[in-house]
Amino acid sequence: MKKILSFALVAAAMLFAGKANAQLNVHVGYAPQTYKTTVKIAGVETASTADMNGFFAGADFNMAISGDLHLDLGANVRFNTKSDETSGVKTSSTQMLIDVPVLLNYGLELKRDFRIAAFAGPAISFALSGNTNTEVLGVSTDADWYDGDNRSRFDLSVMFGVSVDFTDFRLFGGYNLGLLNTSKADNTTVKGSNWFVGLGYNL
Repeated sequence: MKKILSFALVAAAMLFAGKANAQLNVHVGYAPQTYKTTVKIAGVETASTADMNGFFAGADFNMAISGDLHLDLGANVRFNTKSDETSGVKTSSTQMLIDVPVLLNYGLELKRDFRIAAFAGPAISFALSGNTNTEVLGVSTDADWYDGDNRSRFDLSVMFGVSVDFTDFRLFGGYNLGLLNTSKADNTTVKGSNWFVGLGYNL
């Protein structure tokens, strides 16, 4: 983790050193989240997935490093939610995270005010909150995902995708693959992933 934070600080220093060439982009998007849980008991593994609707908003700086190679450094606030009702039992889950991606993108300016690029890089995530509410026969209970030794708030992922800049707008999409096990239980592994699509405006 220290190495990742050091990399982010170096990237930030590079960004501010070249701030005259940096461009600020604000954006919103859709990013449905999937959590895969694997439980191993007596040598036998069972796996399940949980899908959540996800939305994000944020901003990033785009800076030309050399020619067509650019650096994107930003931050997003992401909100995930899920509701379900089975046999009279209602459950609703919510989660809020901050994502800090550090992405390299390589693109081609096909004509003036039109650029297409591919991007990839690491992202650090920190969960601000996570909660599941269960209601049975009018009685509700809340379970905090991060209370005690349930789950870790930190995750490290790799992001990759493509973007298109046209006039002052940016359309982008890709995939975010979680690398860390966020469960603290000895026999349980929880990993998250999501695809995303968004629209931004270059200020």
